[in-house]
Amino acid sequence: MTLVDWLSNIVGISAPSTLEIIFMTCAFLGTAFFLIMMTLMMLGDVLGGVFDSVFDTDFSMDSDLSFELFSIQGLAAAVMMFGYMGMFTLSATDTEVYAVLAGGLAAVVSMYGVGLMLKGISDLQVDGTMKHEDAIGERGEVYSRIRPNESGEVSVAVDGTLRILTARAKDKTLHINTGEFIRVIDVIGSTLIVEILHPGDEIETEEE
Repeated sequence: MTLVDWLSNIVGISAPSTLEIIFMTCAFLGTAFFLIMMTLMMLGDVLGGVFDSVFDTDFSMDSDLSFELFSIQGLAAAVMMFGYMGMFTLSATDTEVYAVLAGGLAAVVSMYGVGLMLKGISDLQVDGTMKHEDAIGERGEVYSRIRPNESGEVSVAVDGTLRILTARAKDKTLHINTGEFIRVIDVIGSTLIVEILHPGDEIETEEE
């Protein structure tokens, strides 16, 4: 029995059309991938920066929500909801155009919803009593790349706790990729000002 036959039996469709197969596949794979990614995130959220680096997403948005909106969890949720809403609409209306439109709308809404959720989780990581000034001088790693004249996110230890904080480059023309090492040199509000930590700088700091 093929995967399509198995999915057809689950949803009760005897002879699925090409569009129904697409919807079923999206729903099944999207659900599985979404659950896996959310589980991994709860265990440590280790894939956020990896996705930004490996897939090289280049969505330009002014809001800090952009980091969560196009995360791998958000994309998985979009695929999942596209499949579910598409199948439901196609079954209810028997019109493929309506099904595709409804699935697309559900994908966008679910992606935005997951983005809001991840942003809320990220905000909860920051203790309200934490002083951002305590991060000055600390070394860390870029979590979500910092584009020229835009904010990104860095992973840095503050008061003994590893945190994900908003950061901008001191040199506004720099593009600092995910995974590069940085040093915090200043703080403006809740935004860290960072510079790239070169290997020579690190050795010199350790000798001092």
